[in-house]
Amino acid sequence: MHGLMTRVSPGVAASITVAASLLPAHAELPTDAELAARVDAAAIKILSQPRAAGLSIAVGRSGKVILARGYGMADVEWSVPATADTVFRIGSVTKQFTAAAIMRLVEAGKVSLDATVQTYLPDFPVKQWPVTIRHLLTHTSGIWSYTDDSTFMTRDASLELTPDELIATFKDKPLEFEPGTRYNYSNSAYYLLGSVIEKISGKPYAAFVQEEFFSPLGLTRTRYESNGAIIPGRAQGYSFRDGTLVNDRPLGADVPGAAGSLLSTATDLVNWTTALTTGKVVTPDSFIEMTTSATLNDGNPTGYGLGLEVDMWEGRRRFAHGGGIFGFTSRLITLPDDEVTVAVLINSESMNPGTVADTVARLALGIPVFEPKDLSLSGPEIDRFSGVFAFDDIPMEIRLFERDGKMWAQATGQGETQLYFQGGDEFRASFDPQVRIVFETASADVFTLHQGGGEHRAKRKK
Repeated sequence: MHGLMTRVSPGVAASITVAASLLPAHAELPTDAELAARVDAAAIKILSQPRAAGLSIAVGRSGKVILARGYGMADVEWSVPATADTVFRIGSVTKQFTAAAIMRLVEAGKVSLDATVQTYLPDFPVKQWPVTIRHLLTHTSGIWSYTDDSTFMTRDASLELTPDELIATFKDKPLEFEPGTRYNYSNSAYYLLGSVIEKISGKPYAAFVQEEFFSPLGLTRTRYESNGAIIPGRAQGYSFRDGTLVNDRPLGADVPGAAGSLLSTATDLVNWTTALTTGKVVTPDSFIEMTTSATLNDGNPTGYGLGLEVDMWEGRRRFAHGGGIFGFTSRLITLPDDEVTVAVLINSESMNPGTVADTVARLALGIPVFEPKDLSLSGPEIDRFSGVFAFDDIPMEIRLFERDGKMWAQATGQGETQLYFQGGDEFRASFDPQVRIVFETASADVFTLHQGGGEHRAKRKK
């Protein structure tokens, strides 16, 4: 699933957790020392995976960073350990900084969310329907995402492209749908927002966010990417190929742009969230706008505000975003009613930061963390569960197959993932044990996928 700047989507295919009951009133929050010990134990388990390199985790509570630690290696070749100050690519977590920058310009009366793109970028081609700044921010513009081009991703993403060269890769393509009628995540849309910021402010995007956000807020280790500058504490990124950890692919520093070119630390991200939620970045009204789900023309919510996902998790409101970029993954979540924020940065693009962030959030809130079994299957059980299944409500199929006595799954357009057999009729996903597959019939011809708070039924095709 990892492209240049991916995130955990509010859609069905996202690897997010099943909704659970509200935290019991009698649950006790751990002390800071207890939380640190439990996070240490979780990190050790995470790093035992062969695809892991290093990670940084920070937790904030009531506006204060109560935990900030690094684990594993920031640089495997040189055996440099990751610390709380290690700098990682944050990928699409960048988008909330871009959205906040736009809202700053809105507050100054320089940008209107309902103005067309051509109001600020007159050279951008007029499309078959008007596209507004709001459409760009909410991923409802219909503008094709340049990161969907596999040739570009495997070859041209390593080039140091200018904005004109990058925008040329998508500007002449027709809209994929009428703006406002669908939600479709678009890195092109956020790249264009960076150009709007530059046009209106008269400053490069990197300079604008540095001067408006990073320096005033004391985010001393947050900055725009550079392949030339010496950046103290910068982690090396990794991928996992053919069972081996390898260095990440080259990436032009300006290719992600306002969609994903920022670097940061877990501590800085927690402090950023505190500033964002307490009126130090944008006004309270602007923050409400950022954290209110957009609605499509038919009235259906998208689960995405302005640069932030908006959903429910464990019975709580959650604002979040994830990122996946060459060599790195990230996840930043805040639970506003609990005043808890969790930042997870990982220098391996093959690791799922959402699972880690959810685990840490549960530890911080005193919610028991489910520990799945990993049972082997008998021959009859393998025969019973193996097959290809099609979902009733999702245009996706999933193949279940056996390898070395374990069950594996591969969904349409996605990689293989192991399933943990719990006995009986139930499996849990290795990328997130909160995701369940439960077979409904003795013949195992039907199962229900419990994921993202939803239930999705699938029937055997063969």
